[in-house]
Amino acid sequence: MSHTESLRIGMIDGSIEANSRRFHVVLDADVVVQLDDLVAVAQVLPSGEEVVHYGIVVETTRHIEGARFASDTIHIGEETMPGETARRIEVQVLRTDPEMWLSPDPGMVVRQARGADRDMALFADQMQKPLAVGMDQSQQPVHVDFEFVDGTRGAHVNISGISGVATKTSYALFLLYMLLETSDGQRLLGAHAANTRGIIFNVKGEDLLFLDRPNSKLTDEHKLDWAALGVDNPGGFTDVKLYSPRAAAATGNVVPDVRGRDRSSVTAYGWDPWTFVRMGLLRFLFTADDDRRTQVGFVEQQVRLQLARHAFPLEKSSTGTVVLVDSASDEIPYDFERIIAATRDPVAANAGTVIRDFGDILSFLELKLISQEDPTWTANTQPSTVQAFMRRLFAMRRRVGHLISTGVETVDLDTARLSVVDISRLHQSAQRFVVGALLDAVWDSKQGTGREPLRLVVLDELNKYAPREGYSPLKELLVDIAERGRALGVILIGAQQAATAIAPAIIRNAAVKVVGRLDALEAGEYRFLTPELRERATRFLPGTMVVDQPLVPAPIPIRFPFPGFATNPDEGRLTAPEAGQLEDELIDRIVKR
Repeated sequence: MSHTESLRIGMIDGSIEANSRRFHVVLDADVVVQLDDLVAVAQVLPSGEEVVHYGIVVETTRHIEGARFASDTIHIGEETMPGETARRIEVQVLRTDPEMWLSPDPGMVVRQARGADRDMALFADQMQKPLAVGMDQSQQPVHVDFEFVDGTRGAHVNISGISGVATKTSYALFLLYMLLETSDGQRLLGAHAANTRGIIFNVKGEDLLFLDRPNSKLTDEHKLDWAALGVDNPGGFTDVKLYSPRAAAATGNVVPDVRGRDRSSVTAYGWDPWTFVRMGLLRFLFTADDDRRTQVGFVEQQVRLQLARHAFPLEKSSTGTVVLVDSASDEIPYDFERIIAATRDPVAANAGTVIRDFGDILSFLELKLISQEDPTWTANTQPSTVQAFMRRLFAMRRRVGHLISTGVETVDLDTARLSVVDISRLHQSAQRFVVGALLDAVWDSKQGTGREPLRLVVLDELNKYAPREGYSPLKELLVDIAERGRALGVILIGAQQAATAIAPAIIRNAAVKVVGRLDALEAGEYRFLTPELRERATRFLPGTMVVDQPLVPAPIPIRFPFPGFATNPDEGRLTAPEAGQLEDELIDRIVKR
């Protein structure tokens, strides 16, 4: 459809100055135009060349011409005084085709941007890999160029909004669903679609442990929204593995800490001592800023190195049990990376101290460090600093000790398309440890492997893990992912209540920014929003977001569908017939795949 066939809505207002960025339109009497509608204006230059301005409605106004005083409104309404109501819209220019920095002429006819005009307004012709990320007011899909997400020309998505209303997690899951569960998403992922993996951290109750189930509250009306995006049969994620931390109270047993789901469907995760030592995970137990501003951080580095030098696998054991030998050979280097790159032959239990859990590590370090018989473990640090280090470790025993033991299973992204890792019941220190350990494993696995297949990481409450102020190994890792993840195919879909609370590098490197309902005190900090959108964002209803992407010079308000997958236990409850039907559908999808 050309712009000449689109519905006329009015004319450019000549009483208000029009420029290359904004203009006003006087509406015809028989049309209805609302915020976020797209419009087009065509004009012919003196040279004979046609130029089309495309824009988005950012404000609507109406007033009575002829009314000078408040009482004039009554007289005009009673037809005892002449006057006429004028309706006007303000339009922000999105694009000019061809690209010329010109203002549209007053009196030019303005039309709705439909069909080809709409595509031009939203730069659809410039998108190599269009991904539907929501719908506009007319129920039409709005796209972003996936090349600005997958690392081709940019990477990462950042979502901001206040808790409970902005639906940040729901939107992040919607994006994952569009990529992992739809034919369009699989096409965008290309030849590596089958090996693309996603990991999401569950931070609230057991809400995300039901993503494999259809949403029991999904209605036919909701399905129409999905149909508008090309999804005819929305439902649960079809290839999901659920992980929950080992229940701390289950002494001697390895069972997942879950309430709402059958434990047989959830895997108890953790790290065996061999993995803990060889991955250098000790550093993620010291993520508080105070640990790095004092010599405690130096002790941690030294202890982490010495653990790696002294650690050998226990012979005839497959449980990840470690033997910390009494003395390490002088041939073993003092470089952590070189140590873990070397192969270690198993040793007998009598070669040193056998380590089967975090308590064993604590007992060993207490004897080794407090006595200070071997200064290589502390580098002659002051006893008070060593004691502070040990106090920190003892405090972590109750918080994270149950996660470091033989018998637990490490989170393995290769076993399912989407892995859900529950951290909701863990202490904040333990949450930081889990996030750091898993992101470090993802990051390390992608070194030297190329950008594809992608690893999609969904992480809410970024302010906990990468705050604006201070330093920690976890913050450093997240900033590294934000800055270099594009090249390695590690894509961060991060979310937080306020963008001002997290490290600026994470926001700066997110090519696609999404904003939901904002706190009025924070709205002014989102400079990429127009003044009108900053004010509106404080009144957004759940399901309404604003998307900002590099191709389109202005943020576009969107809506996204009600989730077709369960996002909490109530939505995931199944009747017996539904459970049987779900099982049949899953089998059918897997066979077709």
